[in-house]
Amino acid sequence: MSSSALMSIGMRAMFASTASLQSTSHNIANANVAGYSRQETEVATSKGQFSGAGFYGKGVDVVNVRRAHDRFLTMQAAVATSMAKMDEARQQQLVQLEDVFPPGEQGLGYAMGDFFASMTDLANSPSDNSARQVVLARAADVADRFAGAANRIDILQRGVVADLESSAISVNSLAARIADLNDEIAGYAGLNQLPNDLLDQRDSLIKELSGFLQVTTLPASDGTVGIFIAGGQRLVLGAEASQIKVKDGDPDPSMAALVISTQGQELDLNEDTLAGGSMAGLINFQNHDLVDARNMLGQMAAAFAGKVNEAQSRGLDLGKPRALAWRCSALVARRHWPHASTPAMAAGSCWPLSA
Repeated sequence: MSSSALMSIGMRAMFASTASLQSTSHNIANANVAGYSRQETEVATSKGQFSGAGFYGKGVDVVNVRRAHDRFLTMQAAVATSMAKMDEARQQQLVQLEDVFPPGEQGLGYAMGDFFASMTDLANSPSDNSARQVVLARAADVADRFAGAANRIDILQRGVVADLESSAISVNSLAARIADLNDEIAGYAGLNQLPNDLLDQRDSLIKELSGFLQVTTLPASDGTVGIFIAGGQRLVLGAEASQIKVKDGDPDPSMAALVISTQGQELDLNEDTLAGGSMAGLINFQNHDLVDARNMLGQMAAAFAGKVNEAQSRGLDLGKPRALAWRCSALVARRHWPHASTPAMAAGSCWPLSA
Protein backbone atom coordinates (compact mmCIF):
# COMPACT_ATOMS: atom_id res chain seq x y z
CA MET A 1 0.00 0.00 0.00
CA SER A 2 1.42 3.37 -1.00
CA SER A 3 2.00 6.23 1.37
CA SER A 4 -0.68 8.26 -0.47
CA ALA A 5 -3.24 5.57 0.29
CA LEU A 6 -2.28 5.64 3.96
CA MET A 7 -2.61 9.42 3.99
CA SER A 8 -6.05 9.12 2.38
CA ILE A 9 -7.24 6.67 5.04
CA GLY A 10 -5.90 8.94 7.76
CA MET A 11 -7.65 11.97 6.29
CA ARG A 12 -10.93 10.08 6.05
CA ALA A 13 -10.62 9.01 9.67
CA MET A 14 -9.85 12.56 10.81
CA PHE A 15 -12.80 13.92 8.82
CA ALA A 16 -15.16 11.35 10.36
CA SER A 17 -13.91 12.12 13.86
CA THR A 18 -14.21 15.85 13.22
CA ALA A 19 -17.78 15.41 11.97
CA SER A 20 -18.70 13.42 15.09
CA LEU A 21 -17.14 16.06 17.34
CA GLN A 22 -19.00 18.78 15.46
CA SER A 23 -22.33 16.99 15.99
CA THR A 24 -21.54 16.52 19.67
CA SER A 25 -20.64 20.21 20.03
CA HIS A 26 -23.86 21.17 18.25
CA ASN A 27 -25.85 18.98 20.66
CA ILE A 28 -24.19 20.55 23.70
CA ALA A 29 -24.74 24.08 22.40
CA ASN A 30 -28.47 23.44 21.85
CA ALA A 31 -29.09 21.36 24.99
CA ASN A 32 -31.45 24.03 26.42
CA VAL A 33 -33.17 24.94 23.15
CA ALA A 34 -36.86 23.95 23.17
CA GLY A 35 -37.73 21.56 20.36
CA TYR A 36 -34.16 20.64 19.48
CA SER A 37 -33.55 16.97 18.59
CA ARG A 38 -30.19 15.39 19.34
CA GLN A 39 -28.12 14.76 16.21
CA GLU A 40 -25.72 11.90 15.51
CA THR A 41 -23.14 11.46 12.77
CA GLU A 42 -23.52 8.22 10.86
CA VAL A 43 -20.35 6.66 9.44
CA ALA A 44 -19.78 3.60 7.28
CA THR A 45 -16.78 1.63 6.04
CA SER A 46 -15.52 2.83 2.68
CA LYS A 47 -15.72 0.46 -0.26
CA GLY A 48 -12.48 -1.53 -0.57
CA GLN A 49 -10.07 -1.26 -3.50
CA PHE A 50 -9.28 -4.46 -5.42
CA SER A 51 -5.72 -5.47 -6.17
CA GLY A 52 -4.00 -8.67 -7.19
CA ALA A 53 -3.41 -9.45 -3.54
CA GLY A 54 -7.05 -8.85 -2.58
CA PHE A 55 -9.21 -5.89 -1.42
CA TYR A 56 -7.54 -3.12 0.50
CA GLY A 57 -9.64 -0.99 2.83
CA LYS A 58 -9.97 2.71 2.13
CA GLY A 59 -11.02 3.87 5.62
CA VAL A 60 -14.36 5.36 6.69
CA ASP A 61 -16.96 7.67 5.16
CA VAL A 62 -19.44 10.08 6.74
CA VAL A 63 -22.83 8.94 5.46
CA ASN A 64 -25.34 11.23 7.13
CA VAL A 65 -26.17 13.38 10.13
CA ARG A 66 -29.33 11.90 11.64
CA ARG A 67 -31.56 13.45 14.29
CA ALA A 68 -33.10 11.44 17.10
CA HIS A 69 -36.72 11.72 16.02
CA ASP A 70 -39.79 9.51 15.96
CA ARG A 71 -42.72 10.79 13.89
CA PHE A 72 -45.31 8.74 15.78
CA LEU A 73 -44.18 9.99 19.19
CA THR A 74 -44.01 13.55 17.90
CA MET A 75 -47.61 13.40 16.69
CA GLN A 76 -48.80 11.79 19.92
CA ALA A 77 -47.18 14.62 21.85
CA ALA A 78 -48.97 17.14 19.62
CA VAL A 79 -52.32 15.41 20.20
CA ALA A 80 -51.72 15.37 23.96
CA THR A 81 -50.89 19.08 23.81
CA SER A 82 -54.15 19.78 21.94
CA MET A 83 -56.28 17.93 24.48
CA ALA A 84 -54.52 19.55 27.44
CA LYS A 85 -54.91 23.05 25.99
CA MET A 86 -58.59 22.47 25.24
CA ASP A 87 -59.30 21.37 28.81
CA GLU A 88 -57.17 24.19 30.23
CA ALA A 89 -58.96 26.89 28.20
CA ARG A 90 -62.38 25.61 29.20
CA GLN A 91 -61.39 25.22 32.85
CA GLN A 92 -60.15 28.82 33.00
CA GLN A 93 -63.45 30.06 31.63
CA LEU A 94 -65.45 27.88 34.01
CA VAL A 95 -63.58 29.35 36.96
CA GLN A 96 -64.66 32.82 35.81
CA LEU A 97 -68.22 31.61 35.29
CA GLU A 98 -68.25 30.22 38.81
CA ASP A 99 -67.42 33.70 40.10
CA VAL A 100 -70.64 34.99 38.50
CA PHE A 101 -72.54 33.14 41.23
CA PRO A 102 -70.52 33.84 44.39
CA PRO A 103 -71.42 32.22 47.71
CA GLY A 104 -72.10 34.10 50.92
CA GLU A 105 -73.46 37.62 51.22
CA GLN A 106 -72.68 38.54 47.61
CA GLY A 107 -74.71 35.70 46.14
CA LEU A 108 -78.19 35.52 44.69
CA GLY A 109 -79.29 33.05 47.35
CA TYR A 110 -78.36 35.42 50.16
CA ALA A 111 -80.32 38.29 48.55
CA MET A 112 -83.36 36.04 48.12
CA GLY A 113 -83.09 34.94 51.74
CA ASP A 114 -83.11 38.56 52.87
CA PHE A 115 -86.12 39.24 50.66
CA PHE A 116 -88.12 36.38 52.09
CA ALA A 117 -87.11 37.37 55.63
CA SER A 118 -88.37 40.90 54.99
CA MET A 119 -91.61 39.46 53.64
CA THR A 120 -92.02 37.48 56.85
CA ASP A 121 -91.51 40.65 58.91
CA LEU A 122 -94.07 42.46 56.77
CA ALA A 123 -96.59 39.64 57.18
CA ASN A 124 -96.24 39.98 60.95
CA SER A 125 -96.71 43.76 60.79
CA PRO A 126 -98.68 44.50 57.59
CA SER A 127 -99.42 48.10 58.55
CA ASP A 128 -95.77 48.98 59.26
CA ASN A 129 -94.62 51.33 56.47
CA SER A 130 -90.94 50.85 57.35
CA ALA A 131 -91.32 47.09 56.89
CA ARG A 132 -92.89 47.73 53.49
CA GLN A 133 -89.92 49.89 52.47
CA VAL A 134 -87.51 47.17 53.58
CA VAL A 135 -89.34 44.66 51.38
CA LEU A 136 -89.09 46.99 48.38
CA ALA A 137 -85.40 47.54 49.04
CA ARG A 138 -84.73 43.81 49.34
CA ALA A 139 -86.69 43.19 46.11
CA ALA A 140 -84.60 45.81 44.31
CA ASP A 141 -81.46 44.13 45.65
CA VAL A 142 -82.56 40.78 44.21
CA ALA A 143 -83.22 42.47 40.85
CA ASP A 144 -79.75 44.04 40.92
CA ARG A 145 -78.17 40.67 41.65
CA PHE A 146 -79.93 39.10 38.66
CA ALA A 147 -78.93 42.02 36.44
CA GLY A 148 -75.33 41.88 37.68
CA ALA A 149 -75.06 38.16 36.97
CA ALA A 150 -76.47 38.64 33.47
CA ASN A 151 -74.01 41.47 32.76
CA ARG A 152 -71.07 39.37 33.92
CA ILE A 153 -72.17 36.54 31.63
CA ASP A 154 -72.22 39.02 28.75
CA ILE A 155 -68.70 40.16 29.71
CA LEU A 156 -67.53 36.54 29.65
CA GLN A 157 -69.02 36.16 26.17
CA ARG A 158 -67.14 39.22 24.91
CA GLY A 159 -63.95 37.86 26.46
CA VAL A 160 -64.38 34.54 24.63
CA VAL A 161 -64.77 36.38 21.32
CA ALA A 162 -61.65 38.46 22.01
CA ASP A 163 -59.64 35.34 22.92
CA LEU A 164 -60.77 33.58 19.73
CA GLU A 165 -59.77 36.56 17.60
CA SER A 166 -56.34 36.70 19.26
CA SER A 167 -55.89 32.94 18.80
CA ALA A 168 -56.85 33.18 15.12
CA ILE A 169 -54.09 35.74 14.57
CA SER A 170 -51.57 33.41 16.23
CA VAL A 171 -52.75 30.40 14.19
CA ASN A 172 -52.44 32.33 10.93
CA SER A 173 -48.94 33.47 11.83
CA LEU A 174 -47.83 29.93 12.70
CA ALA A 175 -49.37 28.52 9.51
CA ALA A 176 -47.53 31.10 7.40
CA ARG A 177 -44.21 30.30 9.08
CA ILE A 178 -44.73 26.56 8.58
CA ALA A 179 -45.49 27.18 4.90
CA ASP A 180 -42.25 29.19 4.58
CA LEU A 181 -40.26 26.36 6.19
CA ASN A 182 -41.91 23.87 3.84
CA ASP A 183 -40.72 25.94 0.90
CA GLU A 184 -37.19 26.12 2.29
CA ILE A 185 -37.04 22.39 3.12
CA ALA A 186 -38.33 21.48 -0.35
CA GLY A 187 -35.30 23.27 -1.80
CA TYR A 188 -33.03 20.60 -0.29
CA ALA A 189 -35.10 17.67 -1.55
CA GLY A 190 -32.60 16.75 -4.29
CA LEU A 191 -29.62 16.48 -1.95
CA ASN A 192 -30.78 13.25 -0.26
CA GLN A 193 -29.82 14.82 3.06
CA LEU A 194 -32.28 16.17 5.61
CA PRO A 195 -31.96 19.74 6.97
CA ASN A 196 -32.32 18.62 10.60
CA ASP A 197 -32.47 22.06 12.21
CA LEU A 198 -35.20 23.23 9.83
CA LEU A 199 -37.19 20.07 10.54
CA ASP A 200 -36.89 20.73 14.28
CA GLN A 201 -38.15 24.28 13.80
CA ARG A 202 -41.12 23.03 11.80
CA ASP A 203 -41.97 20.36 14.39
CA SER A 204 -41.86 22.99 17.13
CA LEU A 205 -44.22 25.25 15.19
CA ILE A 206 -46.61 22.35 14.56
CA LYS A 207 -46.62 21.51 18.27
CA GLU A 208 -47.32 25.16 19.11
CA LEU A 209 -50.08 25.20 16.51
CA SER A 210 -51.59 22.09 18.13
CA GLY A 211 -52.10 24.13 21.27
CA PHE A 212 -54.70 26.18 19.40
CA LEU A 213 -56.24 23.54 17.11
CA GLN A 214 -55.78 19.81 16.84
CA VAL A 215 -54.00 19.07 13.57
CA THR A 216 -53.28 16.09 11.36
CA THR A 217 -50.05 16.02 9.34
CA LEU A 218 -49.32 14.31 6.05
CA PRO A 219 -45.69 14.23 4.83
CA ALA A 220 -44.93 14.61 1.11
CA SER A 221 -42.10 13.18 -0.99
CA ASP A 222 -40.40 16.58 -1.32
CA GLY A 223 -39.95 16.90 2.44
CA THR A 224 -42.91 19.24 2.96
CA VAL A 225 -45.75 18.39 5.30
CA GLY A 226 -49.45 19.09 4.86
CA ILE A 227 -51.43 20.23 7.91
CA PHE A 228 -55.17 19.58 8.13
CA ILE A 229 -57.71 20.61 10.76
CA ALA A 230 -61.41 20.06 11.51
CA GLY A 231 -61.81 16.69 9.86
CA GLY A 232 -59.70 17.31 6.74
CA GLN A 233 -59.71 21.05 6.00
CA ARG A 234 -56.27 22.04 4.78
CA LEU A 235 -54.48 24.70 6.77
CA VAL A 236 -51.04 24.29 5.18
CA LEU A 237 -50.30 22.52 1.92
CA GLY A 238 -46.78 22.85 0.58
CA ALA A 239 -45.84 26.53 0.61
CA GLU A 240 -49.47 27.73 0.81
CA ALA A 241 -51.29 28.55 4.03
CA SER A 242 -54.99 29.14 4.61
CA GLN A 243 -56.36 31.54 7.23
CA ILE A 244 -58.63 31.11 10.21
CA LYS A 245 -61.19 33.86 10.73
CA VAL A 246 -63.73 34.68 13.45
CA LYS A 247 -67.19 35.79 12.36
CA ASP A 248 -70.47 36.61 14.08
CA GLY A 249 -72.49 33.59 15.09
CA ASP A 250 -75.79 32.64 13.52
CA PRO A 251 -78.44 33.22 14.79
CA ASP A 252 -76.75 34.98 17.76
CA PRO A 253 -74.38 37.71 16.49
CA SER A 254 -72.87 38.23 19.95
CA MET A 255 -71.38 34.73 19.78
CA ALA A 256 -68.41 33.74 17.63
CA ALA A 257 -67.99 31.17 14.88
CA LEU A 258 -64.85 29.99 13.10
CA VAL A 259 -64.28 29.80 9.35
CA ILE A 260 -61.28 28.78 7.25
CA SER A 261 -60.44 30.90 4.23
CA THR A 262 -58.63 29.21 1.32
CA GLN A 263 -57.98 31.12 -1.89
CA GLY A 264 -60.89 33.45 -1.21
CA GLN A 265 -63.37 30.72 -0.32
CA GLU A 266 -64.66 30.51 3.24
CA LEU A 267 -65.91 27.34 4.92
CA ASP A 268 -67.50 27.11 8.36
CA LEU A 269 -65.67 24.99 10.93
CA ASN A 270 -68.18 22.83 12.76
CA GLU A 271 -67.74 22.59 16.52
CA ASP A 272 -67.98 18.79 16.38
CA THR A 273 -64.90 18.59 14.12
CA LEU A 274 -62.72 20.69 16.45
CA ALA A 275 -61.35 17.85 18.55
CA GLY A 276 -58.72 19.72 20.53
CA GLY A 277 -56.83 22.95 21.17
CA SER A 278 -57.63 26.07 23.17
CA MET A 279 -59.92 27.41 20.43
CA ALA A 280 -62.03 24.25 20.63
CA GLY A 281 -62.25 24.69 24.40
CA LEU A 282 -63.44 28.29 24.00
CA ILE A 283 -66.05 27.33 21.40
CA ASN A 284 -67.27 24.50 23.62
CA PHE A 285 -67.55 26.83 26.62
CA GLN A 286 -69.39 29.45 24.57
CA ASN A 287 -71.85 27.08 22.93
CA HIS A 288 -72.70 25.00 25.98
CA ASP A 289 -71.59 26.32 29.38
CA LEU A 290 -72.45 29.99 28.78
CA VAL A 291 -75.76 29.16 27.11
CA ASP A 292 -76.72 26.87 29.98
CA ALA A 293 -75.75 29.48 32.56
CA ARG A 294 -77.75 32.21 30.81
CA ASN A 295 -80.81 30.03 30.41
CA MET A 296 -80.71 28.77 34.01
CA LEU A 297 -80.34 32.33 35.27
CA GLY A 298 -83.39 33.34 33.26
CA GLN A 299 -85.40 30.37 34.50
CA MET A 300 -84.46 31.24 38.07
CA ALA A 301 -85.57 34.86 37.58
CA ALA A 302 -88.85 33.75 36.01
CA ALA A 303 -89.55 31.21 38.74
CA PHE A 304 -88.76 33.71 41.49
CA ALA A 305 -90.97 36.41 40.01
CA GLY A 306 -93.75 33.93 39.26
CA LYS A 307 -93.94 32.58 42.79
CA VAL A 308 -93.81 36.04 44.34
CA ASN A 309 -96.56 37.21 41.99
CA GLU A 310 -98.67 34.19 42.85
CA ALA A 311 -98.37 34.87 46.58
CA GLN A 312 -98.98 38.61 46.20
CA SER A 313 -102.03 38.12 44.04
CA ARG A 314 -103.80 36.72 47.09
CA GLY A 315 -103.25 39.84 49.20
CA LEU A 316 -104.50 43.44 49.38
CA ASP A 317 -102.72 46.74 49.81
CA LEU A 318 -103.44 49.41 52.43
CA GLY A 319 -105.25 51.74 50.05
CA LYS A 320 -108.88 52.69 50.20
CA PRO A 321 -110.64 50.98 48.62
CA ARG A 322 -108.54 47.86 48.92
CA ALA A 323 -106.70 46.78 45.77
CA LEU A 324 -104.34 44.06 44.71
CA ALA A 325 -100.91 44.20 46.25
CA TRP A 326 -97.69 44.94 44.34
CA ARG A 327 -96.03 42.36 42.14
CA CYS A 328 -92.63 41.39 40.79
CA SER A 329 -91.79 41.05 37.15
CA ALA A 330 -88.99 39.23 35.42
CA LEU A 331 -87.16 41.51 33.02
CA VAL A 332 -86.50 39.35 29.98
CA ALA A 333 -83.03 39.74 28.52
CA ARG A 334 -82.88 41.46 25.16
CA ARG A 335 -82.16 38.14 23.51
CA HIS A 336 -84.23 35.17 22.50
CA TRP A 337 -82.94 33.07 19.65
CA PRO A 338 -84.59 30.00 18.16
CA HIS A 339 -81.78 27.66 19.23
CA ALA A 340 -82.32 28.42 22.93
CA SER A 341 -84.66 26.11 24.79
CA THR A 342 -85.96 28.96 26.94
CA PRO A 343 -85.64 32.74 26.87
CA ALA A 344 -82.74 33.99 28.93
CA MET A 345 -83.85 36.46 31.57
CA ALA A 346 -81.43 38.97 32.93
CA ALA A 347 -83.04 40.63 35.89
CA GLY A 348 -86.13 41.11 38.01
CA SER A 349 -87.84 44.27 39.14
CA CYS A 350 -90.62 44.91 41.66
CA TRP A 351 -93.11 47.74 41.96
CA PRO A 352 -96.42 48.53 43.72
CA LEU A 353 -99.53 48.56 41.52
CA SER A 354 -101.21 51.35 43.50
CA ALA A 355 -100.00 54.32 45.40
